[in-house]
Amino acid sequence: MLSTINIKEKYDLLSVTYDRKVSVMELLFLKKLRKSLLHHAQGNVLEIGIGTGRNLRYYQNSCKITGVDLSSEMLRRAEKKARTQKKNIQLSLANAEKLPFKNQEFDTVIDTLCLCTYQDPIKVLQEMKRVCKKNGKILLLEHGTSNRKWIISLQNKKNKKHLEKFCCHLNRDPIKLVTQAKLQPEKIKRSFFGIFYSMIIKP
Repeated sequence: MLSTINIKEKYDLLSVTYDRKVSVMELLFLKKLRKSLLHHAQGNVLEIGIGTGRNLRYYQNSCKITGVDLSSEMLRRAEKKARTQKKNIQLSLANAEKLPFKNQEFDTVIDTLCLCTYQDPIKVLQEMKRVCKKNGKILLLEHGTSNRKWIISLQNKKNKKHLEKFCCHLNRDPIKLVTQAKLQPEKIKRSFFGIFYSMIIKP
């Protein structure tokens, strides 16, 4: 199993080329998925695994954003984007499995494309629930197992090498993880052969 240190070191290195690596997927569909989901973000917002800050442009200017990540190099790039886009944001290093925030502190809690990486994604989801207000929202944009058998077979076949290269599981099931964390999605939308999941959850 990958350790927190392994993941941090990997993403410190990946930060240099990350935006370039995902640029094609962003143009094809991720940009649209991000924009559609983050339209629901409001108030005091926590984004977990903020990475290089690719979501920042989609937040309403009224949002007060807190962004956390394991990787200081990812955060450095997110900070540059935040300055350029003049976003109201505070960035800090933090482990998503043990968030340094009070219970029910945020109106909206967001995670995009990170459940594939966490050592204990159920613990992370439980932490998201803990820090989200009872009348707030948890927003997830994740990738995982497809709803096409031939793609599932391919995901299983490539998972080991992909995990070694990117600390990312191709074949996790986001809906199952959410259910195991005792969360109930209000809305689920799947796209791109069922690989990408957009979820709106009430804590």
